[in-house]
Amino acid sequence: MGEKKQLNVRIPLELQEKIENDGRPKVEIVIEALELYFAGKAQMDSNEDTSANNNASQKDSNVGNSDSNTSQNDNNISQNASNINQNDSNVSKIEQKDSNEVLRMKTEIEFLRSKIDELLKLLHQEQVLHIQTQRMLTAPQTAQKKWWQLWK
Repeated sequence: MGEKKQLNVRIPLELQEKIENDGRPKVEIVIEALELYFAGKAQMDSNEDTSANNNASQKDSNVGNSDSNTSQNDNNISQNASNINQNDSNVSKIEQKDSNEVLRMKTEIEFLRSKIDELLKLLHQEQVLHIQTQRMLTAPQTAQKKWWQLWK
């Protein structure tokens, strides 16, 4: 990691508050999170490769060892089931985060709409006051007589 690049991201407010409350520099937290993410991803990839190798070796093994193959298949099935359960829990967490985000956005939209209504009322009031002050500032024009009317 000799050369460094800059990364700009937008994060939810909840994460921002957690980062600020942690006390460590933001850069360290983000670098650590990315390293953990890629380490976990590499581990999952190696687990998938291992299970693929197990499946391939099982196909190449002797047919006479059906009991050991059955136990290995059971192990693979249980591993796959646990992976599916983990994926389901991850999906439910993501859906929960998405639903929380949707609710937060809806409340924010309602708040902003109420602020727009208030701003429109204030703008209308300001326009009315501006018109009234303009009327007050302009002096009434005195009617000037035409030159032939001066002697009347």
